[in-house]
Amino acid sequence: MKNNRIYHYKMNRKKRSTLFIRMGLACLAYIAGLYVYEIYSGQVVSENFRAIYIYSFSFCSLVLFYIAWWHLNNPAIYEAAVTPQRFIVRYPDSSQWSFDVSISDIERFEYRELHSRAGRGIAACGIVMKSGEFHEIVMNYGNRVNKMHAAIKGINPDVTFFKKINKGSSFQSSKN
Repeated sequence: MKNNRIYHYKMNRKKRSTLFIRMGLACLAYIAGLYVYEIYSGQVVSENFRAIYIYSFSFCSLVLFYIAWWHLNNPAIYEAAVTPQRFIVRYPDSSQWSFDVSISDIERFEYRELHSRAGRGIAACGIVMKSGEFHEIVMNYGNRVNKMHAAIKGINPDVTFFKKINKGSSFQSSKN
């Protein structure tokens, strides 16, 4: 994946954990902000509000710190690359969200409403191959699909990106 890269994005879980640490600290700052508000404004909020506020933000910060801890203790790397011939995504510990395809076989990028056994699912971004196969591009490592599309469009100008959600497709994913 190192030669002739037009686009390359790499993120490891250790670096990604900083996001969750910052979010957890922000929750604690909101709690401190409540106390600062009461001290400087001279107003006291109701006990019910204070309890809900403090417990909610405390719980959220604990969950976020746990997620950060998990990221630090389970190292892995997300990587996406575009070369003149290939579009490669390597998602840690998941063959479902990893793929290596020829750029000439990509028809378009699109947002698609995935369907599950329970009915409608969430919208997912991905690529549609000329064969109709859909490869989901998971975005929880901070990657930018618009940049991926721009790199691929520079190689194959026929590749389009429909920004509206395709609700008519019944096809889930290439891996399901």
